[in-house]
Amino acid sequence: MPGSPWALGLAVAGLLVAGGAAVVARQRPAPAGVPRTTGAAEGRPLPAPGGANPSAEAPPAPVTSSPPPAPAAPVPLPLGGCPPPPRRPPPPSGSRPWRPPALVPERDLPPALPPAPSTADVGPLTGKGMWLWKFGQSEGGDADAIVARAVAAGLHQLWVRVGDSRDGFYGADVLAALVPRAHARGLAVLGWGFPFLWDPVGDARWSAEALAWRGPGGDVLDGFSPDIEAATEGVALSERRARVYLGLVRQAAANRLVVATVYRPTDVRWATYPYGAIAPYVDAFAPMVYWECTEPGAAAAESLERLRGLRPVHLIGQGFSSPEEGGRAQPPDAAETTRFLDVAVRQGAVGVSFWVWQSIGEEQWSALAAYPWPSRTTVR
Repeated sequence: MPGSPWALGLAVAGLLVAGGAAVVARQRPAPAGVPRTTGAAEGRPLPAPGGANPSAEAPPAPVTSSPPPAPAAPVPLPLGGCPPPPRRPPPPSGSRPWRPPALVPERDLPPALPPAPSTADVGPLTGKGMWLWKFGQSEGGDADAIVARAVAAGLHQLWVRVGDSRDGFYGADVLAALVPRAHARGLAVLGWGFPFLWDPVGDARWSAEALAWRGPGGDVLDGFSPDIEAATEGVALSERRARVYLGLVRQAAANRLVVATVYRPTDVRWATYPYGAIAPYVDAFAPMVYWECTEPGAAAAESLERLRGLRPVHLIGQGFSSPEEGGRAQPPDAAETTRFLDVAVRQGAVGVSFWVWQSIGEEQWSALAAYPWPSRTTVR
């Protein structure tokens, strides 16, 4: 994610016809280089780890003894705070966000490593989670309080920012405080960072440092998630740069998870963003499904339909508002949150998390805690 929640919401906004349907029924073209898939299908089980398809002879996955509640109805439009207010004028040119000092030309990049077969377990991605960006603004930076609230809400994983292209790997102190406590309570912890890809090899270096981190008791991250954005956020994104970077990160992760945080695959993004180039190097996709003024269930279903034929999908939901930047004028409510979670479960997401801890409101926290994510789901 870039430096503010509103920028994320605006960056991923795209074209989606919102009619409140839980499934986007028509077949759409796959991105360049990706085989066509059958799209969303009721009755499809959760994807197997690494994107493999279960054997035709394999028995169906068992249904949990605590199934999800009755299906949540589509949320009526318009949503609260919609349509969004006018976006404020951009800042003066002298206050542009940071950019890397030099771009390494593609001709000077090493060859991308070939994709390696995935051996990671997607278990840490299952269920509910929350993203942490500004640690000091999340329960005051109290690791015990963060873990206690996460457990009380029934979360299964935390996503913690650990580095970026400007400052490298800087998350050691936060990880030392949080990871042992989280692991002791059964929570997985994934690090995430923001590579600008101006120097993919340099970005891979600090990403590998995060994966190499060891706590005093031998704790390690359960995986790493690069937030792979585009030129609108100052990122020098190309298929080759993504492959070079991810090939090195995949090598450093060994049998731990590499999860690509990506844009929501709207029509525009699906035609232009390199999902197909990224897929062979990662264990799962985590699309930023910030629905803004779109029906949340429809936004969730679209992302799952398009991405789950490539890799397992963990959805990232919206836990913020950004009226000062042309985003929605009020945060999502409990009904939207429940609807998003419910469609995610029924359409085969391995998990759902929300961006971001320091801005999500009490109403969303309560709805997240109240939704009983099944330990294992067969979609019927």
